[in-house]
Amino acid sequence: MSARGVVPGGSGFPVRWFGRFAVVELPAGRGLLTAPDLAGVLCAVLEAGGAGLIVDLPSTVVCDSACLDALMRVARRARGWGAWLRVVSADPGARMVVRLVALDEVMPVHASVTEAIAAALEAAATQ
Repeated sequence: MSARGVVPGGSGFPVRWFGRFAVVELPAGRGLLTAPDLAGVLCAVLEAGGAGLIVDLPSTVVCDSACLDALMRVARRARGWGAWLRVVSADPGARMVVRLVALDEVMPVHASVTEAIAAALEAAATQ
């Protein structure tokens, strides 16, 4: 069961809660966010009580090195709070880049939200 809402702080990004973890959808076609703004938006979800966060990057969103850096900073902050971050990208090239630079060790990358949710639930069940 999920609850719907928006990211705290007025970003307007859709967020779905699954128990204590959230899925944040970065809307396609939305104006560009700076890396610090992206990190702030995502950390706001964790600060709202999220034990984990799944970030859904639409295929139209370009995740450059600044975007990856922001996601890494959020992943590190999440770990410091005892939480986690997972990334979803339908683009196989984007997933490959994350894996090539070994970022998937701190923020697993998935092909779909369904896959990421299943992995998060499985990880929670084994803890």
